[in-house]
Amino acid sequence: MMQSINVNQLQFQELNKVVANKANYKGLQLKESEHQFLMQKTVDFLREFTRIIITDRQYSKSDGYFLLDISAKGIRLMKSKSVARFEYVYSFKKNEFRLNGNLIDASFLSQFMTFFDYINHHLESGNFEIIEEK
Repeated sequence: MMQSINVNQLQFQELNKVVANKANYKGLQLKESEHQFLMQKTVDFLREFTRIIITDRQYSKSDGYFLLDISAKGIRLMKSKSVARFEYVYSFKKNEFRLNGNLIDASFLSQFMTFFDYINHHLESGNFEIIEEK
């Protein structure tokens, strides 16, 4: 049976503040303390799971869907529509943010953080599938 999860444990708002302060960085990387903080919050969030995937693919009423993949390797957010696909990735190992494979600065990251907030606020709606892998 799938457990109810609280995405707030990742403290998205705190991460959003950290990232927002990096607006002029090219090849955005978090400070070591912020990087360690995010890794620890991710491990806390995952608990005994190796990976948690949150998606609206089965419930989407539009031509698009999203998939949020959280693991000890990093965070991946894919947004797909019939005409475009965006894949945001934060790698813990490399401490870098990428969009469609390219290093990005924080100006692109606001879209990623806005969508994180959207997922966080709508998780209780029941319109998302949550897949927990051990």
